[in-house]
Amino acid sequence: MSVKNALVNLTRHSYIYTISTFVQRMLGLIMTPVYTVYLARETYGDYSLLYAFMAFMNVVYLYGMDVAFMRFYYSDRFKKEDVYASAFWAVGGGALLLSLLIHGQAPYLSRVIFSDATYEWPVRLAALILFLDTFSNMPYLILRVQERSVAYSVARILRFAVELSLNIWFVVVQKEGFLGILYANALASAINILILLPIQWRYLKGRFNAAAFKEMARFGLPLIPNGLAYLVIEMSDKFLMDRFLDRETLGIYAANYKFGTILLFLVSAFRTAWQPFMMKTAREINARTVFARVMTYFTLMGVVMVVAVSFLLQDILTLKVTDTFSLLGERYWPGIPVIPIILTSYLFYGFYVNFTAGVYILKRTRLMFLFTGAGAVVNIGSNFWLMPAYGMMGAAWATLLSYLVMAVLLWGYNQRIYPIPYEYGRITGLLVILVAFLGVYYIFEPGLLYRLALLVGFAAVLYMGGYLNKTVVGQVQSVLRFKK
Repeated sequence: MSVKNALVNLTRHSYIYTISTFVQRMLGLIMTPVYTVYLARETYGDYSLLYAFMAFMNVVYLYGMDVAFMRFYYSDRFKKEDVYASAFWAVGGGALLLSLLIHGQAPYLSRVIFSDATYEWPVRLAALILFLDTFSNMPYLILRVQERSVAYSVARILRFAVELSLNIWFVVVQKEGFLGILYANALASAINILILLPIQWRYLKGRFNAAAFKEMARFGLPLIPNGLAYLVIEMSDKFLMDRFLDRETLGIYAANYKFGTILLFLVSAFRTAWQPFMMKTAREINARTVFARVMTYFTLMGVVMVVAVSFLLQDILTLKVTDTFSLLGERYWPGIPVIPIILTSYLFYGFYVNFTAGVYILKRTRLMFLFTGAGAVVNIGSNFWLMPAYGMMGAAWATLLSYLVMAVLLWGYNQRIYPIPYEYGRITGLLVILVAFLGVYYIFEPGLLYRLALLVGFAAVLYMGGYLNKTVVGQVQSVLRFKK
Protein backbone atom coordinates (compact mmCIF):
# COMPACT_ATOMS: atom_id res chain seq x y z
CA MET A 1 0.00 0.00 0.00
CA SER A 2 1.36 3.44 -0.90
CA VAL A 3 1.99 6.03 1.79
CA LYS A 4 -0.76 8.21 0.33
CA ASN A 5 -3.39 5.45 0.26
CA ALA A 6 -2.47 4.31 3.78
CA LEU A 7 -2.80 7.85 5.10
CA VAL A 8 -6.07 8.40 3.27
CA ASN A 9 -7.46 5.14 4.69
CA LEU A 10 -6.44 5.99 8.26
CA THR A 11 -7.59 9.60 7.94
CA ARG A 12 -10.95 8.59 6.49
CA HIS A 13 -11.69 6.22 9.35
CA SER A 14 -10.33 8.73 11.89
CA TYR A 15 -12.57 11.41 10.38
CA ILE A 16 -15.66 9.23 10.72
CA TYR A 17 -14.67 8.15 14.22
CA THR A 18 -14.13 11.82 15.09
CA ILE A 19 -17.76 12.51 14.26
CA SER A 20 -18.99 9.67 16.47
CA THR A 21 -16.55 10.55 19.25
CA PHE A 22 -17.57 14.19 19.05
CA VAL A 23 -21.25 13.29 19.26
CA GLN A 24 -20.59 10.79 22.06
CA ARG A 25 -18.60 13.27 24.13
CA MET A 26 -21.06 16.03 23.31
CA LEU A 27 -23.23 14.43 25.99
CA GLY A 28 -20.81 15.69 28.61
CA LEU A 29 -20.43 19.08 26.95
CA ILE A 30 -24.15 19.57 26.35
CA MET A 31 -25.09 18.43 29.83
CA THR A 32 -22.35 20.42 31.58
CA PRO A 33 -24.30 23.71 31.21
CA VAL A 34 -27.38 21.89 32.50
CA TYR A 35 -25.49 20.32 35.39
CA THR A 36 -23.95 23.68 36.33
CA VAL A 37 -27.48 25.11 36.56
CA TYR A 38 -29.28 22.18 38.22
CA LEU A 39 -26.45 20.89 40.43
CA ALA A 40 -24.74 22.78 43.21
CA ARG A 41 -20.96 23.02 42.87
CA GLU A 42 -20.51 20.55 45.72
CA THR A 43 -22.93 18.09 44.08
CA TYR A 44 -21.03 18.43 40.80
CA GLY A 45 -17.97 17.51 42.82
CA ASP A 46 -19.77 14.35 44.03
CA TYR A 47 -20.58 13.45 40.43
CA SER A 48 -16.94 13.97 39.41
CA LEU A 49 -15.62 11.77 42.22
CA LEU A 50 -17.93 8.84 41.47
CA TYR A 51 -17.26 8.93 37.74
CA ALA A 52 -13.54 9.08 38.45
CA PHE A 53 -13.94 5.85 40.42
CA MET A 54 -15.98 4.30 37.59
CA ALA A 55 -13.36 5.22 34.99
CA PHE A 56 -10.72 3.62 37.19
CA MET A 57 -12.74 0.43 37.57
CA ASN A 58 -13.55 0.23 33.86
CA VAL A 59 -9.90 -0.65 33.21
CA VAL A 60 -10.12 -3.49 35.73
CA TYR A 61 -13.38 -4.77 34.23
CA LEU A 62 -11.88 -5.07 30.74
CA TYR A 63 -8.38 -6.12 31.94
CA GLY A 64 -6.88 -5.52 28.50
CA MET A 65 -9.19 -7.93 26.68
CA ASP A 66 -10.45 -5.21 24.33
CA VAL A 67 -6.98 -4.53 22.92
CA ALA A 68 -6.10 -8.25 23.05
CA PHE A 69 -9.17 -9.14 20.98
CA MET A 70 -8.13 -6.69 18.26
CA ARG A 71 -4.58 -8.03 18.37
CA PHE A 72 -5.61 -11.69 17.96
CA TYR A 73 -8.54 -11.16 15.61
CA TYR A 74 -6.04 -11.26 12.75
CA SER A 75 -4.32 -14.40 14.04
CA ASP A 76 -4.38 -17.40 11.71
CA ARG A 77 -4.27 -19.80 14.67
CA PHE A 78 -7.79 -19.20 15.98
CA LYS A 79 -11.23 -18.72 14.47
CA LYS A 80 -12.42 -15.14 14.73
CA GLU A 81 -15.67 -16.26 16.39
CA ASP A 82 -13.72 -18.19 19.03
CA VAL A 83 -11.48 -15.22 19.75
CA TYR A 84 -14.50 -12.98 20.35
CA ALA A 85 -16.46 -15.55 22.36
CA SER A 86 -13.43 -16.21 24.57
CA ALA A 87 -12.97 -12.51 25.27
CA PHE A 88 -16.70 -11.89 25.74
CA TRP A 89 -17.35 -14.63 28.29
CA ALA A 90 -14.12 -14.02 30.17
CA VAL A 91 -14.84 -10.30 30.50
CA GLY A 92 -18.52 -10.93 31.28
CA GLY A 93 -17.77 -13.39 34.08
CA GLY A 94 -15.25 -11.03 35.61
CA ALA A 95 -17.69 -8.12 35.36
CA LEU A 96 -20.35 -10.05 37.27
CA LEU A 97 -17.96 -10.93 40.10
CA LEU A 98 -16.59 -7.39 40.36
CA SER A 99 -20.04 -5.79 40.40
CA LEU A 100 -21.22 -8.14 43.14
CA LEU A 101 -18.10 -7.26 45.13
CA ILE A 102 -18.68 -3.50 44.73
CA HIS A 103 -22.34 -3.94 45.67
CA GLY A 104 -21.41 -5.79 48.85
CA GLN A 105 -18.69 -3.31 49.81
CA ALA A 106 -20.74 -0.18 49.02
CA PRO A 107 -20.60 1.26 52.59
CA TYR A 108 -16.82 0.94 52.69
CA LEU A 109 -16.36 2.33 49.16
CA SER A 110 -18.67 5.22 49.99
CA ARG A 111 -16.30 6.26 52.78
CA VAL A 112 -13.24 5.82 50.54
CA ILE A 113 -14.64 7.83 47.61
CA PHE A 114 -16.68 10.51 49.39
CA SER A 115 -15.33 10.40 52.96
CA ASP A 116 -18.98 9.80 53.84
CA ALA A 117 -20.85 6.52 54.37
CA THR A 118 -24.22 7.84 53.12
CA TYR A 119 -23.47 7.35 49.40
CA GLU A 120 -24.15 3.59 49.33
CA TRP A 121 -26.91 3.80 46.71
CA PRO A 122 -24.85 5.80 44.16
CA VAL A 123 -22.00 3.29 44.60
CA ARG A 124 -24.37 0.37 43.96
CA LEU A 125 -25.72 2.12 40.87
CA ALA A 126 -22.12 2.54 39.72
CA ALA A 127 -21.63 -1.24 40.06
CA LEU A 128 -24.67 -1.83 37.84
CA ILE A 129 -23.49 0.70 35.24
CA LEU A 130 -20.01 -0.85 35.10
CA PHE A 131 -21.54 -4.29 34.56
CA LEU A 132 -23.86 -3.10 31.78
CA ASP A 133 -21.21 -0.94 30.11
CA THR A 134 -18.84 -3.90 29.90
CA PHE A 135 -21.35 -5.86 27.83
CA SER A 136 -22.49 -2.88 25.77
CA ASN A 137 -18.91 -1.97 24.80
CA MET A 138 -17.91 -5.41 23.47
CA PRO A 139 -19.81 -5.25 20.13
CA TYR A 140 -18.06 -1.99 19.27
CA LEU A 141 -14.79 -3.94 19.12
CA ILE A 142 -16.16 -6.00 16.23
CA LEU A 143 -17.01 -2.85 14.29
CA ARG A 144 -13.59 -1.35 15.01
CA VAL A 145 -11.59 -4.40 14.00
CA GLN A 146 -13.60 -4.74 10.78
CA GLU A 147 -13.05 -1.01 10.11
CA ARG A 148 -16.82 -0.48 9.83
CA SER A 149 -16.42 3.10 10.94
CA VAL A 150 -19.81 4.27 9.62
CA ALA A 151 -21.74 1.54 11.46
CA TYR A 152 -19.66 2.24 14.58
CA SER A 153 -20.52 5.93 14.39
CA VAL A 154 -24.23 5.33 13.84
CA ALA A 155 -24.36 3.02 16.88
CA ARG A 156 -22.51 5.57 19.03
CA ILE A 157 -24.81 8.37 17.89
CA LEU A 158 -27.87 6.28 18.80
CA ARG A 159 -26.38 5.69 22.25
CA PHE A 160 -25.80 9.44 22.58
CA ALA A 161 -29.40 10.28 21.63
CA VAL A 162 -30.82 7.79 24.12
CA GLU A 163 -28.60 8.90 27.00
CA LEU A 164 -29.13 12.60 26.29
CA SER A 165 -32.91 12.15 26.34
CA LEU A 166 -32.76 10.18 29.57
CA ASN A 167 -30.48 12.77 31.19
CA ILE A 168 -32.88 15.57 30.35
CA TRP A 169 -35.79 13.52 31.69
CA PHE A 170 -34.18 12.57 35.00
CA VAL A 171 -32.14 15.72 35.71
CA VAL A 172 -34.25 18.54 34.24
CA VAL A 173 -37.81 17.20 34.32
CA GLN A 174 -37.73 14.86 37.33
CA LYS A 175 -35.04 16.90 39.12
CA GLU A 176 -33.32 13.76 40.40
CA GLY A 177 -29.97 15.58 40.48
CA PHE A 178 -26.85 13.46 40.83
CA LEU A 179 -28.85 10.21 40.97
CA GLY A 180 -30.65 11.16 37.77
CA ILE A 181 -27.34 11.06 35.88
CA LEU A 182 -26.76 7.52 37.14
CA TYR A 183 -30.28 6.35 36.28
CA ALA A 184 -29.88 7.72 32.74
CA ASN A 185 -26.51 6.02 32.30
CA ALA A 186 -27.77 2.63 33.49
CA LEU A 187 -30.86 2.66 31.27
CA ALA A 188 -28.90 3.85 28.23
CA SER A 189 -26.39 1.00 28.67
CA ALA A 190 -29.18 -1.59 28.91
CA ILE A 191 -30.86 -0.26 25.75
CA ASN A 192 -27.50 -0.19 23.97
CA ILE A 193 -26.95 -3.90 24.68
CA LEU A 194 -30.24 -4.75 22.98
CA ILE A 195 -29.55 -2.52 19.96
CA LEU A 196 -26.10 -4.05 19.36
CA LEU A 197 -27.09 -7.68 19.90
CA PRO A 198 -27.49 -8.43 16.14
CA ILE A 199 -23.92 -7.22 15.47
CA GLN A 200 -22.35 -9.77 17.80
CA TRP A 201 -24.83 -12.64 17.46
CA ARG A 202 -22.72 -14.53 14.90
CA TYR A 203 -19.61 -14.16 17.04
CA LEU A 204 -21.34 -15.37 20.19
CA LYS A 205 -21.85 -18.71 18.44
CA GLY A 206 -18.12 -19.26 18.75
CA ARG A 207 -16.78 -21.43 21.56
CA PHE A 208 -14.61 -20.47 24.49
CA ASN A 209 -11.08 -21.39 23.42
CA ALA A 210 -8.78 -21.81 26.42
CA ALA A 211 -5.63 -21.48 24.32
CA ALA A 212 -6.86 -18.27 22.70
CA PHE A 213 -7.88 -16.85 26.08
CA LYS A 214 -4.50 -17.71 27.57
CA GLU A 215 -2.66 -15.83 24.83
CA MET A 216 -5.02 -12.87 24.99
CA ALA A 217 -4.64 -12.71 28.75
CA ARG A 218 -0.86 -12.81 28.42
CA PHE A 219 -1.09 -9.88 26.02
CA GLY A 220 -3.85 -7.93 27.78
CA LEU A 221 -3.14 -8.34 31.51
CA PRO A 222 0.06 -6.24 31.41
CA LEU A 223 -2.13 -3.40 30.14
CA ILE A 224 -4.06 -3.27 33.45
CA PRO A 225 -1.36 -1.50 35.48
CA ASN A 226 -0.74 0.68 32.44
CA GLY A 227 -4.42 1.62 32.27
CA LEU A 228 -4.63 2.19 36.02
CA ALA A 229 -1.55 4.41 35.94
CA TYR A 230 -3.16 6.40 33.12
CA LEU A 231 -6.27 6.86 35.23
CA VAL A 232 -4.17 7.99 38.19
CA ILE A 233 -3.06 10.82 35.92
CA GLU A 234 -6.65 11.50 34.86
CA MET A 235 -8.29 11.23 38.26
CA SER A 236 -5.82 11.84 41.09
CA ASP A 237 -6.18 15.61 40.77
CA LYS A 238 -9.90 15.30 41.56
CA PHE A 239 -9.36 13.25 44.70
CA LEU A 240 -6.42 15.36 45.88
CA MET A 241 -8.30 18.59 45.22
CA ASP A 242 -11.15 17.34 47.38
CA ARG A 243 -8.59 16.90 50.19
CA PHE A 244 -6.26 19.87 49.63
CA LEU A 245 -8.86 22.47 48.65
CA ASP A 246 -12.62 21.81 48.86
CA ARG A 247 -15.41 20.13 46.93
CA GLU A 248 -16.74 23.42 45.54
CA THR A 249 -13.36 24.15 43.95
CA LEU A 250 -13.36 20.59 42.64
CA GLY A 251 -16.76 21.23 41.05
CA ILE A 252 -15.47 24.38 39.28
CA TYR A 253 -12.32 22.61 38.11
CA ALA A 254 -14.13 19.48 36.92
CA ALA A 255 -16.67 21.45 34.88
CA ASN A 256 -13.94 23.39 33.05
CA TYR A 257 -11.75 20.29 32.71
CA LYS A 258 -14.63 18.76 30.77
CA PHE A 259 -14.26 21.47 28.11
CA GLY A 260 -10.51 20.92 28.09
CA THR A 261 -11.15 17.39 26.89
CA ILE A 262 -12.34 18.72 23.51
CA LEU A 263 -8.96 17.69 22.07
CA LEU A 264 -9.65 14.20 23.38
CA PHE A 265 -12.25 14.01 20.56
CA LEU A 266 -9.37 14.00 18.10
CA VAL A 267 -7.13 11.72 20.17
CA SER A 268 -9.85 9.15 20.93
CA ALA A 269 -11.02 9.04 17.32
CA PHE A 270 -7.44 8.72 16.12
CA ARG A 271 -6.71 5.93 18.61
CA THR A 272 -9.88 4.07 17.63
CA ALA A 273 -8.70 3.98 14.00
CA TRP A 274 -4.96 3.81 14.81
CA GLN A 275 -4.81 0.48 16.65
CA PRO A 276 -6.30 -1.78 13.93
CA PHE A 277 -4.64 0.33 11.20
CA MET A 278 -1.25 -0.02 12.89
CA MET A 279 -1.54 -3.82 13.12
CA LYS A 280 -2.45 -4.13 9.43
CA THR A 281 0.06 -1.59 8.13
CA ALA A 282 2.94 -3.15 10.10
CA ARG A 283 3.09 -5.88 7.42
CA GLU A 284 3.81 -3.30 4.69
CA ILE A 285 7.39 -2.56 3.66
CA ASN A 286 6.87 1.20 4.02
CA ALA A 287 5.08 1.01 7.38
CA ARG A 288 7.54 3.19 9.29
CA THR A 289 7.38 5.95 6.69
CA VAL A 290 3.59 5.90 6.97
CA PHE A 291 3.76 6.09 10.78
CA ALA A 292 6.15 9.06 10.59
CA ARG A 293 3.85 10.98 8.26
CA VAL A 294 0.86 10.18 10.48
CA MET A 295 2.67 11.79 13.43
CA THR A 296 3.30 15.00 11.49
CA TYR A 297 -0.31 15.36 10.38
CA PHE A 298 -1.58 14.52 13.85
CA THR A 299 0.65 17.23 15.35
CA LEU A 300 -0.63 19.77 12.83
CA MET A 301 -4.27 18.96 13.57
CA GLY A 302 -3.66 18.96 17.32
CA VAL A 303 -1.85 22.32 17.38
CA VAL A 304 -4.57 23.94 15.25
CA MET A 305 -7.27 22.65 17.60
CA VAL A 306 -5.47 23.73 20.78
CA VAL A 307 -4.91 27.29 19.55
CA ALA A 308 -8.36 27.72 17.97
CA VAL A 309 -10.27 26.34 20.95
CA SER A 310 -8.16 28.26 23.48
CA PHE A 311 -8.76 31.57 21.69
CA LEU A 312 -12.50 31.15 21.07
CA LEU A 313 -14.00 28.96 23.79
CA GLN A 314 -13.97 31.51 26.61
CA ASP A 315 -16.39 33.84 24.81
CA ILE A 316 -18.63 30.96 23.78
CA LEU A 317 -18.88 29.63 27.34
CA THR A 318 -19.58 33.04 28.90
CA LEU A 319 -22.08 34.17 26.25
CA LYS A 320 -25.41 34.92 27.90
CA VAL A 321 -28.08 32.94 26.05
CA THR A 322 -30.67 34.52 28.33
CA ASP A 323 -30.37 36.96 31.22
CA THR A 324 -29.62 34.08 33.59
CA PHE A 325 -28.27 31.26 31.40
CA SER A 326 -24.87 30.81 29.75
CA LEU A 327 -23.21 27.66 28.41
CA LEU A 328 -21.11 27.57 31.57
CA GLY A 329 -22.79 28.67 34.77
CA GLU A 330 -21.34 31.98 35.98
CA ARG A 331 -20.30 30.37 39.26
CA TYR A 332 -17.88 28.20 37.26
CA TRP A 333 -16.14 30.93 35.23
CA PRO A 334 -13.09 31.22 37.53
CA GLY A 335 -11.92 27.85 36.20
CA ILE A 336 -11.79 28.83 32.50
CA PRO A 337 -7.99 29.55 32.47
CA VAL A 338 -7.24 25.83 33.03
CA ILE A 339 -8.77 24.86 29.66
CA PRO A 340 -5.79 25.66 27.32
CA ILE A 341 -3.43 23.75 29.62
CA ILE A 342 -5.69 20.69 29.62
CA LEU A 343 -6.00 20.92 25.83
CA THR A 344 -2.20 20.92 25.51
CA SER A 345 -2.00 17.98 27.91
CA TYR A 346 -4.12 15.88 25.56
CA LEU A 347 -1.95 16.89 22.62
CA PHE A 348 0.96 15.19 24.41
CA TYR A 349 -1.27 12.23 25.18
CA GLY A 350 -1.88 12.01 21.43
CA PHE A 351 1.89 11.88 20.93
CA TYR A 352 2.01 9.01 23.42
CA VAL A 353 -0.65 7.13 21.41
CA ASN A 354 1.40 7.65 18.24
CA PHE A 355 4.50 6.27 19.95
CA THR A 356 2.79 2.97 20.89
CA ALA A 357 3.48 1.53 17.42
CA GLY A 358 6.60 -0.45 18.27
CA VAL A 359 5.29 -1.66 21.63
CA TYR A 360 2.12 -3.14 20.12
CA ILE A 361 3.68 -4.50 16.95
CA LEU A 362 6.51 -6.25 18.83
CA LYS A 363 4.21 -7.33 21.72
CA ARG A 364 6.13 -5.42 24.40
CA THR A 365 2.96 -4.37 26.24
CA ARG A 366 4.27 -5.63 29.58
CA LEU A 367 6.59 -2.61 29.64
CA MET A 368 3.89 0.01 29.03
CA PHE A 369 3.34 0.39 32.75
CA LEU A 370 6.85 1.77 33.20
CA PHE A 371 6.09 4.79 31.03
CA THR A 372 2.56 5.41 32.23
CA GLY A 373 3.64 4.69 35.80
CA ALA A 374 6.34 7.36 35.51
CA GLY A 375 3.65 9.78 34.37
CA ALA A 376 1.48 8.82 37.35
CA VAL A 377 4.36 9.41 39.79
CA VAL A 378 5.04 12.81 38.20
CA ASN A 379 1.33 13.64 38.41
CA ILE A 380 0.95 12.83 42.09
CA GLY A 381 4.22 14.53 43.02
CA SER A 382 3.39 17.62 40.96
CA ASN A 383 -0.09 17.86 42.47
CA PHE A 384 1.32 17.70 46.00
CA TRP A 385 3.77 20.44 45.06
CA LEU A 386 1.68 22.71 42.81
CA MET A 387 -1.92 22.35 43.99
CA PRO A 388 -1.52 23.86 47.50
CA ALA A 389 0.35 26.84 46.02
CA TYR A 390 -1.49 27.42 42.73
CA GLY A 391 -4.85 25.72 43.21
CA MET A 392 -6.65 24.65 40.04
CA MET A 393 -3.89 25.94 37.76
CA GLY A 394 -1.37 23.82 39.64
CA ALA A 395 -3.50 20.72 39.02
CA ALA A 396 -3.72 21.53 35.31
CA TRP A 397 0.06 21.97 35.01
CA ALA A 398 0.57 18.65 36.82
CA THR A 399 -1.57 16.95 34.18
CA LEU A 400 0.46 18.51 31.36
CA LEU A 401 3.77 17.49 32.93
CA SER A 402 2.54 13.92 33.33
CA TYR A 403 1.58 13.45 29.69
CA LEU A 404 4.79 15.14 28.53
CA VAL A 405 6.91 12.71 30.58
CA MET A 406 4.91 9.73 29.30
CA ALA A 407 5.33 10.77 25.68
CA VAL A 408 9.07 11.46 25.94
CA LEU A 409 9.85 8.19 27.72
CA LEU A 410 7.78 6.05 25.33
CA TRP A 411 9.29 7.85 22.33
CA GLY A 412 12.79 7.01 23.57
CA TYR A 413 11.97 3.33 24.06
CA ASN A 414 10.03 3.02 20.80
CA GLN A 415 12.92 4.49 18.82
CA ARG A 416 15.25 1.91 20.34
CA ILE A 417 13.15 -1.15 19.47
CA TYR A 418 11.30 0.10 16.37
CA PRO A 419 12.95 3.23 14.90
CA ILE A 420 10.57 5.50 12.98
CA PRO A 421 11.93 8.42 10.89
CA TYR A 422 9.77 11.16 12.39
CA GLU A 423 9.87 14.61 10.77
CA TYR A 424 11.44 16.26 13.81
CA GLY A 425 11.98 19.67 12.21
CA ARG A 426 8.33 20.11 11.22
CA ILE A 427 7.02 18.78 14.53
CA THR A 428 9.34 21.03 16.57
CA GLY A 429 8.29 24.04 14.49
CA LEU A 430 4.63 23.36 15.24
CA LEU A 431 5.30 23.08 18.98
CA VAL A 432 7.25 26.37 18.97
CA ILE A 433 4.30 28.07 17.25
CA LEU A 434 1.93 26.59 19.85
CA VAL A 435 4.01 27.83 22.80
CA ALA A 436 4.30 31.31 21.27
CA PHE A 437 0.58 31.80 20.73
CA LEU A 438 -0.45 30.34 24.10
CA GLY A 439 2.17 32.58 25.71
CA VAL A 440 0.48 35.62 24.17
CA TYR A 441 -2.89 34.32 25.40
CA TYR A 442 -1.79 34.02 29.03
CA ILE A 443 0.59 36.99 29.31
CA PHE A 444 -1.45 39.67 27.53
CA GLU A 445 -4.99 38.29 28.01
CA PRO A 446 -6.15 39.82 24.69
CA GLY A 447 -9.79 40.65 24.06
CA LEU A 448 -11.92 38.87 21.48
CA LEU A 449 -11.04 41.10 18.51
CA TYR A 450 -7.32 40.79 19.22
CA ARG A 451 -7.66 37.03 19.55
CA LEU A 452 -9.45 36.83 16.20
CA ALA A 453 -6.62 38.85 14.64
CA LEU A 454 -4.11 36.50 16.27
CA LEU A 455 -5.90 33.50 14.75
CA VAL A 456 -5.49 35.06 11.31
CA GLY A 457 -1.81 35.54 12.12
CA PHE A 458 -1.62 31.93 13.30
CA ALA A 459 -2.96 30.69 9.96
CA ALA A 460 -0.48 32.93 8.13
CA VAL A 461 2.44 31.54 10.15
CA LEU A 462 1.38 27.97 9.33
CA TYR A 463 1.13 28.84 5.65
CA MET A 464 4.52 30.57 5.54
CA GLY A 465 6.03 27.65 7.43
CA GLY A 466 4.86 25.26 4.72
CA TYR A 467 2.34 23.48 6.93
CA LEU A 468 -0.67 24.44 4.80
CA ASN A 469 0.75 23.69 1.37
CA LYS A 470 -0.76 21.97 -1.66
CA THR A 471 0.27 18.54 -0.38
CA VAL A 472 -1.78 18.92 2.80
CA VAL A 473 -4.76 20.37 0.92
CA GLY A 474 -4.54 17.53 -1.60
CA GLN A 475 -4.47 15.02 1.25
CA VAL A 476 -7.72 16.45 2.65
CA GLN A 477 -9.34 16.37 -0.79
CA SER A 478 -8.27 12.74 -1.22
CA VAL A 479 -9.88 11.85 2.10
CA LEU A 480 -13.15 13.47 1.06
CA ARG A 481 -13.13 11.65 -2.30
CA PHE A 482 -11.86 8.30 -0.99
CA LYS A 483 -14.14 5.29 -1.21
CA LYS A 484 -13.20 2.13 0.62
